[in-house]
Order: sequence, then structure tokens, then C-alpha cells
Amino acid sequence: MESTSFSMKQSGLLITIFMILVLADARGLDVDTAPGEAQKHPRDLDQYREKEDDGIGLPKLSRHEQQILHALFGGIGPVILPDDSQPSNLADDKTSSLPDRVVRRQAPDQSPPIPEQIHIAYGDMPSEMVIVWSTPSPGSSEVLYGMAPNNFSLKASGDYEELVDWEGPFEGVKFIHRVKLEGLSPGASYSYKVQTNGEQSQTYTFTAMQDGTDWSPTLLVYGDMGLKGGAPSLRLLRKAAKENLADAIIHVGDFAYDLHDEEGKVGDDFMNRIQDIAAVLPYMTCPGNHEIAHDFVHYRYRFSMPGSPWPMEDEMWYSFDMGKAHFVSYSTEIYFTGYSDYLQRRQIEWLTDDLKRANKERAIRPWIIAFGHRPMYCSNADRDDCTKEESRVRTGLEDLFYDFGTDLIIEAHEHSYERFWPMYRGEVTAKHYKNPVAPVHVISGAAGCNEFDGVCVNPILGPRGEWSAYRSWIPGLYGFAHLQIANDTHLHWQQRLAVSDQVQDEFWIEQNRHGYFPPSTR
Repeated sequence: MESTSFSMKQSGLLITIFMILVLADARGLDVDTAPGEAQKHPRDLDQYREKEDDGIGLPKLSRHEQQILHALFGGIGPVILPDDSQPSNLADDKTSSLPDRVVRRQAPDQSPPIPEQIHIAYGDMPSEMVIVWSTPSPGSSEVLYGMAPNNFSLKASGDYEELVDWEGPFEGVKFIHRVKLEGLSPGASYSYKVQTNGEQSQTYTFTAMQDGTDWSPTLLVYGDMGLKGGAPSLRLLRKAAKENLADAIIHVGDFAYDLHDEEGKVGDDFMNRIQDIAAVLPYMTCPGNHEIAHDFVHYRYRFSMPGSPWPMEDEMWYSFDMGKAHFVSYSTEIYFTGYSDYLQRRQIEWLTDDLKRANKERAIRPWIIAFGHRPMYCSNADRDDCTKEESRVRTGLEDLFYDFGTDLIIEAHEHSYERFWPMYRGEVTAKHYKNPVAPVHVISGAAGCNEFDGVCVNPILGPRGEWSAYRSWIPGLYGFAHLQIANDTHLHWQQRLAVSDQVQDEFWIEQNRHGYFPPSTR
């Protein structure tokens, strides 16, 4: 019996390999070409992952093709890695886009659908706010709200989606609810509580976005926050939210470490832990490498961002206006997941259109600020993409952001803080921030990850390039930033230490000539 089972597994594997080769041939891929030869430019990622990233030369399958193989052979599929490193044992990697075994479906929790993991985000219009929460069992999606404290005379309804996780012996099941509040009065405070089948949350308060551009928004900014490692930063973030020191939050990728772990329980605990800040301040996001598992399913379901369908589809980018700034959230992960170059082209097309529109409005909204997870440059020696001569992200995006006069590019991924002089293609254009003629990059990835049970793996410090204006050199020095759009011409960045709430670094950008950087041909 054992030999028969082994033979069947062998047969299944052979058929799977045959199917992969057939699919590769149907796409016109040369399966005999070495990965290093096939990928000479980031935009050719649809053919092969780099050899150092996954050690195999198999083509990345589309979601439809993955589903076919999953249905036929119980989920044998290509591995998608969460970072730039090569696993020592491919079979132990937990980030496969498909499960490596058949899982048993767990029935939905029959306990009362008590709401938890509440967080908010801006909607498509300034007068909207989107509220998202989770319950262990299905039920209604309702928000009771009003302008006066404890006034819940208004009610809005929405939908829920079932989120199924493939990890563990059972599929973890939870229900994500989403309700959009519309017609909010600019700058007004609203009290609200969410409700599912009569089970209500506690009361929270948010402030609707102010109208127009005659105000100075402040945002809390950070990336790479873990469930355990993020505790020091979270203490001060709660304080800032309670004292109304910010209008919104930008989380630049990498949540919980990881949202999908333990059948999604790590993600649940993380979302509950940030609830005190995320339920009162719009929590704006972008995907990081630690969200990659199962085709970003936890990220796409747990968060709702403006201009995107919900659950999010493959195009995980968007923009929003806030005061005198236009914010652009983009994905760096499309350069690392083995997707076809379709998504890379789609993002470039979308960014081009979006930045063109933003430049037409610079008379009223002069600042353009972009944020994405993986940096284009860094002074570390950890072999991440930012350390390489042929950086995928830099090659794919730097020219575009330069041509359209992007003022500030916020990044993370490196578990450190680093500020750069204005620069383009590795060349410093000035060692000051008055009327820069190139983007200013900032890495703020030191919120506190927990890759190894709460211990954040810090990057190995390498020699600083000429373009590095400031770098945090102490391992484990966690922190986050306050970003203020002061007025038409001044932007203020302040990096604060989580351990003491003291200012670690700060700078002003003064820009009196907003627009395309020379010699842009846009």
C-alpha cells in the first residue's frame, strides 16, 4: 500500500511538471534558458525569478493556472518568497502561493459575531470614511454614527466577505465587514460604533477630512511593524492619537509578521493591537513583502483603500489628496513575485496618468509624496534590492518619479531609518533641501519588526554613500515619523525615538518651484 501511494505521488509530480512545461510552452517561454540569462531587466520578471531568489527556473503561473493545478493535484505550485533571500529548505517555506497539502475546511465559529479589529481609511471622496472590522461568524455589517458625542442617529450598512486562510491543519475562517460612510461634513468629529447582528463595539471617534487645501495635515509614518516588536512604537503612537497630534497614519508595508501566520491569528492579534489608533485615524497602507503569502489575500481583504475595489484586486495602488499634498501609494512587490510584466506595465500606466493629473493641480496642491515598501537606495550590506547596482525597484520607477517632480519618496523594508540628499540615478543634486531638483528619499522601517519571536533583524550596516545625509546606526533603535505639510512651500519631517519620544532626526524641505524636474520631457 505504501509503495502504491508513493507511486501515485511520483505520478502526480510528473504530471504537474508536465503541466508546468505545457503552460510555459503556451506562453512562449524558453524553459532551457537559465534564470540569470532570462532576466536582464526588472520588466522581464514574468519569465523567471532571479536564481538567488528561489533557486528554480520555473515560470510563475497565473492565478487561473494555479487554480487548475490546485484542483488537479492538491495545491502543488511554485513558491513565492517574502524577501530577497533563498530558503535553505524549499519545502519548509510558508509563503507558497498555494498550500503544500490538502487542508480541511473549518466550520465558521458559532460564537456571537462580536466585532473586533476595527480600522478606518479614507474613501474615494473627501466626504467619505470607510470602516472595516472582523467577526468570527457571519452577520450584518452596520455602523451607527453621529456628529455629537454618543449621538448615533445615523446608520450605514455594507457587506462582508469570508476570508479563508490556507495555513495549518484547518483553514482559518473569518468574516471581514466593510461599510462606507458618505456625505460627512468637512472637519467634523463623528462618534461611531460598529454592529453585527446586534453585537456592538465600543464607541470610537474620528474626524472627517477637512475641505480644500487651506490646512496643514500631519501624518504618522512608519513601516515594518510586528505584533511583538512594535510594542515600543505603538505606545507612543497611541499617545499621539489620543492627544490629536495627527490626522492620519501611513503604514509603509510589512504588517504583524505575518498577517497570515497561525491561520491568520497573528494578523487578528495585530489588528486588535493597533485598533486604538487605527479606529480613530485613517490607516493608509501599501503592500510589503511579508504580505505576499497566498497572493496577498490577507492584505487585500483586511484593508480597503480609496479608488480600489474591495477586496482589492491585483492592482494594489491608489492615490488620495490631503490638504496641499497629493499622496501616491505604489507597489514594489510586483517586481519580486514572478508576476507577468502586465502588472508592472499597468502600474506605470496608472502612475503616469495619476502624476500628470497631480501636476496640473500643483497651483492648489503643490506637494507630491509617494510611498512604497522597498527602497531604491540604502546604506546597508544585507543584499536587499536597494544594495544592488541593478535594483529592480530603482530601474522600474526612479525615472518616472523624477520626471514628474515627486518631492518626497517614503520607503521602508530596511529595519532602520535613513535620510538621503536630493538625488537621481545615484547622483546627489545638492546637499541641502532648498528648492531641490530631485526627489528626497527617506527610509522609515524601524517601527519594530519581529521576525524571530520579537527580535527585529536589523540590516548589516554598510559604507554610507555620498547620498546618505543621516543614518541610524544603533541596532534596535525603533521609531516612527511625524510628517507635516506646513504650507505651499514647506514640508517638515521629524523622526522620533520610540524608547524616549525624543527627536532623532528632522529636516525641512523648502520648495518654491514645484513641478517637473529638469530636464523632464513629460
